[in-house]
Amino acid sequence: MKPRSVAWGRQVLPPATLFLLGLAIALPLWGPGLLNTRGGGDSPFLLLRVHQLTADLRAGHFPARWMPDAAYGLGYPFFSYYAALPYYLAALLHLVGIDLLSAVKLTQTAFSVAAALTAYGWTRRHFEGRAAPWLVGAAYAVAPFHLVNLYVRGDSLSEFAAFAFYPLVLWGLDRLGERPQVRRTALPALAYGGLILTHNVSALIFSPFALL
Repeated sequence: MKPRSVAWGRQVLPPATLFLLGLAIALPLWGPGLLNTRGGGDSPFLLLRVHQLTADLRAGHFPARWMPDAAYGLGYPFFSYYAALPYYLAALLHLVGIDLLSAVKLTQTAFSVAAALTAYGWTRRHFEGRAAPWLVGAAYAVAPFHLVNLYVRGDSLSEFAAFAFYPLVLWGLDRLGERPQVRRTALPALAYGGLILTHNVSALIFSPFALL
């Protein structure tokens, strides 16, 4: 019989290292100022969107619909058309006193970590041992398109964050398929709802695959 500490270590080590991998992926974000993506042309939109969403929340508007200072001060109904859940997270961080730039970086970092962990959690159901799920989580976290959204496209916070929800939806559907119960509908429903609110176009593309 293995010592309890050894068994506990083997159980905790894979998700712990994936947590650190998620942090490492986001580490370049934490240099001075705003990361230069496409010559600095895209990332500033993140700050604008979070700033305007924060202004809406401070004015008592929920859900936020309008970017009051966009379009040269004329306003723009951005949040009526674009899923904004990650921006709400960044705005809440800003509302509690974290500066605007750090709030955006913390949100990006959180979703970098979440993507690795949710992929690991889902694949743990399909493989014995932890090596294969760990490799899946690591490969998922460093997938080229995932990193392109963060470091090339720059303003694709919602599409980047959506990667954390795909495994959660599949995880919930797996559990529901194994034992159809009303209480087991909560995870897939919340995960799919979170995906829609995070990036509605990604939800549209992902839905046929989830139905399979």
